[in-house]
Amino acid sequence: MTRNAILVSASGLLVAVGGAVGIGPATAAAGVRPAQPTANSDGVVDTAIARTMSFLVTTTATGDLQAAKQIEIRNPLDQQTTITEIVKEGSRVKMGDVIVKLNSQQIEQQIAQEQLAVESARANLAVAENALMIQESDNESAMRKATLDLEVAKLELRQWAEGDVKSKRQALDLALEKAQRELQRLQEKFERSRSLNAEGFLSTDEMKRDELAYLEADANLKTATLNKEVYNGIEYAKDQKVKESAVEEAQASRDRTSSLNRSKLESRRAELNNSRETLKLREANLDKYNAQLASATIKAPQDGLVVYASSLERDRFGGQGTTIDVGQQVYPNALILALPDVTEMIAAVRVHESLAGRIRPDMTATVKVDAMGGKSVPGRVLSVGVIAESGGWRDPNLREYTVRVRLDVPDVASVLKPSMRCEAEITLDRVTDALAVPVQAVFSEGLVRYVLTPQGDKYVRSPIKVGRRSERFIEILAGIGEGQPVLLRVPRTGELIDRPWTTEALAAVGLQRVAEGRIEPVGGAPSGLPGGGGTPGGGKRPAGAPKAAPGESAAGPSAPTG
Repeated sequence: MTRNAILVSASGLLVAVGGAVGIGPATAAAGVRPAQPTANSDGVVDTAIARTMSFLVTTTATGDLQAAKQIEIRNPLDQQTTITEIVKEGSRVKMGDVIVKLNSQQIEQQIAQEQLAVESARANLAVAENALMIQESDNESAMRKATLDLEVAKLELRQWAEGDVKSKRQALDLALEKAQRELQRLQEKFERSRSLNAEGFLSTDEMKRDELAYLEADANLKTATLNKEVYNGIEYAKDQKVKESAVEEAQASRDRTSSLNRSKLESRRAELNNSRETLKLREANLDKYNAQLASATIKAPQDGLVVYASSLERDRFGGQGTTIDVGQQVYPNALILALPDVTEMIAAVRVHESLAGRIRPDMTATVKVDAMGGKSVPGRVLSVGVIAESGGWRDPNLREYTVRVRLDVPDVASVLKPSMRCEAEITLDRVTDALAVPVQAVFSEGLVRYVLTPQGDKYVRSPIKVGRRSERFIEILAGIGEGQPVLLRVPRTGELIDRPWTTEALAAVGLQRVAEGRIEPVGGAPSGLPGGGGTPGGGKRPAGAPKAAPGESAAGPSAPTG
């Protein structure tokens, strides 16, 4: 099919220009009779007949192919390194194949150092364990001694209270009683000696000796009495305080020993825990370095096609990108290559924001791939992007959504590759048994949509009410009937009969003329717009057409003039 016409854009807006029109495969497949074009005397097709037909409402978007599943291979090491081996780009690898080897010399040195640190940490742990056992033994010995000292002090207090005190008091009582009796005996003797001396039977010297003995016995009695008073009044209290203080000091010493033991034991346990944690940390570091050493040899986690990161960067951002080759330095987590699984492919195409809301998952589509010679393959919509993407510096006002279409093609691994250009035609709706004309036949003037119908050798404007439309056909809801010829191009000079809109013609398509000649929809809903929204048409104005009429969208095409 060839035609010199601009059809519906990706946003679904109508434009009206001249040219030939073809019948799309979707319409032919539906088994209906399309609007039949007719040719003028020069053999150029410029008119078509309004017919009842069925057609698909589709939109076309371009993009590129992507693998449905793609794994990125990044530098797994925690340090900058270099590539020592890498599989050739474009190779097809199996899961488990070695695809990249990284320089691991520095990691091997770190492993050797960490092994020494692990051995040292193990020795420190053994020392800490022995120190803890020795400390526990020392604590037990110190506690036994302190407990023994306390028990001895308590026994000495009890011995003093129950033995020494009684013995002392008995001795004092005995000495006092002995002194009293001795004093009484010597007193009686002295008195007899004095009587005998008076009678001349005893010498004065003997009497004096008995008197002196009596005086000594009296002194001894006083001493015994004083000793008992001093003991009961002073020495007993002093000895009691000394013995009780010894018990208290032994108790305090035992408590101090217990606290000191706990402190020393906790210190040893802390040293043991630190040694144990240090060993764990060293062993974890050693395990990490061993894992890093194993990671330096990267194996394919799935079957796939090898695509270097430099190719991905060129595809995404343009330019040369970073070269991936042996000796290339790579930073931690830097992308090295990707492994797309080309057994299942999707087409990622960009759709204008005005149409994105009409696309739903599982809608049918056909995808043309340039690498397959333009062959179309079936597919279904997988997802619609949630965030609009800008057109960039080329068109900052453009907003498009990425639609992902899964290709229903068996055994595509040998044919399709990521980033191949493609074009997807997505089926949005199906119009069944509806009056329709080619989209080139519809023109607009403000809110009025119209077609050019023949009257003799000229054409007149006939208002219409439009419904759903595809890139080729548009549904006619009111205004003309089946079999009505319509012009597919801008009329030439003198071909158009310029007549004002009649009230009846406007009312037939849901419009009315109000004050100042302005045309508005009846009831406020724009005429000919499904759901009452938007303005059909909206392409560029044909060359030579007049400026937009009052109330007409600046983007909408104007009526042709005679």
